[in-house]
Amino acid sequence: MKAARRFLDLIVGSACCLILAGMIVVLAWQVFSRYVLNTPSAVSEEVLRYGMIWSSLLGAALASGRGTHMSIELLRDKARGRARLMMELLVPLSFGALSLAVLIRGGLRAMEVAGTQKSAVLQIPMTWVYAAMPVGGVFILIYALLNLVDLLRGQRASVDEIDKALAAGD
Repeated sequence: MKAARRFLDLIVGSACCLILAGMIVVLAWQVFSRYVLNTPSAVSEEVLRYGMIWSSLLGAALASGRGTHMSIELLRDKARGRARLMMELLVPLSFGALSLAVLIRGGLRAMEVAGTQKSAVLQIPMTWVYAAMPVGGVFILIYALLNLVDLLRGQRASVDEIDKALAAGD
């Protein structure tokens, strides 16, 4: 399981890094073209918008896999034994259900509806933009299954406080 998780982290994390690096380059071009050339780039706005959509959904998958997603821990921390395990199991189960019902099914439906549309400036099919939903949903679902298996095997340790602080930006 650890090898699968490491491989998945590598794929999703690399994709997030590449998207972020591309967005930084596009943003630098946008600032340069607006303030130095006095001709703002319309293409950069759309690229940044779609990059944000993809990085948000892939980043959500990565956060759910690492357990650094936003959560309310008060009840779980107060619970002991079987009640605590049930609360901990609720997180990957609800993530899996949400990703399956909303992101995967809803995303596929959104791709179907937007199948004939093209973006205003780039003229790319909007299905590429909406594909972020089912792709992110599949990764969240896989991470949820990995987290569930780890919890049931007793191998899932709680998230390190340093990881939580890094995820929160502290």
